[in-house]
Amino acid sequence: MANSNPLHSLPQPRHMECEVCGTEHHLTIHAIMAMGAANGDLVTVSYTCNDCRRFHEHLAYAADVAAALHQVRWMAKVIMFGDEYIHCGFPMEEAEFEIERLCYRSSTGGGALSSVSLPTRVLRCRCGFQLEVPE
Repeated sequence: MANSNPLHSLPQPRHMECEVCGTEHHLTIHAIMAMGAANGDLVTVSYTCNDCRRFHEHLAYAADVAAALHQVRWMAKVIMFGDEYIHCGFPMEEAEFEIERLCYRSSTGGGALSSVSLPTRVLRCRCGFQLEVPE
């Protein structure tokens, strides 16, 4: 008889550690995304193990991730925290909008040069670091 409880079919939160090395002390955190108000304190966290270079992304409890943030030695230069991009410990501020034009040669068009326009946002940190992200 199959279990009809929908909670058992959802991915379960896991502790932040490398599944290969079994360590939690050599991680670089890249992103923390809230799962929404309905899921309480669940977040999706992504990180890389600095020993084996393995990337991990899974559900975790926000309190566990917050505790890990106090212990990690490495952070990505820019970390995505929800909808914010963080650099130097502060959210980056929107500087301007740009339209980025990307050009490429089409293999079906006889090698003709084609282009695509992509709206982007320029984000700037207090230290002067800038990042361009798709809109």
